[in-house]
Amino acid sequence: MNGAALYDLAMRLPLALLMFYNALFVGRDIYVHLFLWRGPTGLTYATSLAALLATEAYLLLVAALTLVRLRPVRKLKGIAPRITALAAGLLPASLAWLPRVEPTPFRQMTGTLLIVAGMTLALVSLGWLGKSFSVMPEARRLVTGGPYRFVRHPVYLAGMIQAAGLLLLYPSLAALLLFTVEITLQIVRMRYEERVLRDTFPDYDNYARQTAARLVPGVY
Repeated sequence: MNGAALYDLAMRLPLALLMFYNALFVGRDIYVHLFLWRGPTGLTYATSLAALLATEAYLLLVAALTLVRLRPVRKLKGIAPRITALAAGLLPASLAWLPRVEPTPFRQMTGTLLIVAGMTLALVSLGWLGKSFSVMPEARRLVTGGPYRFVRHPVYLAGMIQAAGLLLLYPSLAALLLFTVEITLQIVRMRYEERVLRDTFPDYDNYARQTAARLVPGVY
């Protein structure tokens, strides 16, 4: 194995292991909900279980795609794009560390439904990305089908929907601030990603004209 291959493997393993590690804890919570749960089993329970299952599927898919993804054709140089990508990817999880205000049943259900919706969109989008999946602004292959026909960054939209759900579960000024920072970082991250895709794929400008929306058609 040459130096470039070793470096590529070293870049893949930390994220894959982190996702598998987190999947273990989510799997434990799923087991508790399915086999050890002694509380009420109404709609709130069902939405919470659905959120856990969607999260587990997402973590395992990201881990798997990280290990099998294609080697990048081009990477965006500089430290700022990498720091932005890492911060945007990790910040939503920090919401769960904030003090939690006991939600009302409506807020609990709405928040978990948003998490399920975000995770579902992420799973569909990652399924279309396949081996082109990337965390850093890197170009592997231009994907324009599935959800990418409607918006150019459906995975980031999914993350924002998920973060909105967490904000409902953990409402506070600190959570609102983190949510605002997360949206800002994702917008900056999109622009970095578009730059490397435009520089790599001649068809990207045509795709961007046909799919004008980055996140929400008719809005942005």
